[in-house]
Amino acid sequence: MTTTVDQKGSVPLPEEVLRDSGVHPGDELDVSSEGENIVLRKVTQASSESLLDILRALKGLPLTERTRSPVRSDFSAIGAASL
Repeated sequence: MTTTVDQKGSVPLPEEVLRDSGVHPGDELDVSSEGENIVLRKVTQASSESLLDILRALKGLPLTERTRSPVRSDFSAIGAASL
């Protein structure tokens, strides 16, 4: 599968690639180069609740019980993204 860099340097990513890699609108991608290759990696971030749990554990405080499930945005139609 190929794509073309436009005049602004944007690279549209095929919908199939986005879908198969679990990339959704608004997700951050880490861009790096490895030799002649350009590598994109999905950035995963800990939720603020997870960070709070880590801090509480470090201080020896009890962890709070969660009463709600995590919210997940689901995008059914993913168009081409540009970087």
